[in-house]
Amino acid sequence: MRTRHAWILVALFACTKAGPTQETAATPPEPKFAQPPEAKMAPAPPSTAPQVTIAMTAATLADDCGGVSPPAAPRAQARERSEREDSARGARANRACDQSSMQLSVVLPAGGAATQLTVKKVELFDDKGALIGELTPRAPTMWTQDGTYTAWDQKIAPGQELSVSYALSQPPWGAVTERWNRTYVLKAVVTVGGGERSVQRDVHVAAPTMLPPNVRT
Repeated sequence: MRTRHAWILVALFACTKAGPTQETAATPPEPKFAQPPEAKMAPAPPSTAPQVTIAMTAATLADDCGGVSPPAAPRAQARERSEREDSARGARANRACDQSSMQLSVVLPAGGAATQLTVKKVELFDDKGALIGELTPRAPTMWTQDGTYTAWDQKIAPGQELSVSYALSQPPWGAVTERWNRTYVLKAVVTVGGGERSVQRDVHVAAPTMLPPNVRT
């Protein structure tokens, strides 16, 4: 009997030792996932102020009359006046002085910053793209509501739509053969709003009906 009781005690002792070992077995840690980085807001694009719009609307390649000769009216009025002047010149033996000039349309939308325009360079090219020479701009004027040109300080205010004109020196025709009945390209480089712009226009030079005396053809 004692032997039987001893074996029972040994079995109970063994069960007591094994139990805690199974219960306290280490469980694998839960996997840790990397936290997604915080979403960063994209910087807002910088606001851009309205830019000045510039275009060359008309040009005359003729003489340099000296001083300031009143230029033709802008756009449609310029065409009508040019036709009348051409007709009148054809009836005269001597052609009146016709001032070389260029006209620019300058527009600054409301909300833009006031700025100033400066003509840096004016170049004349032939119909083959070859440079003929530079023309000197002077006497900037502005078309007014009363139908005349007035001196212009080249300043542009927000909301202005201007038609301006510059007198030009006479093109250097000396090296040009067959000057008449050809189309040329007048190109102007201007600075405005802290940057440079280029504007240009094709200009057709027709032979006048009557040439003034001593004019080389």
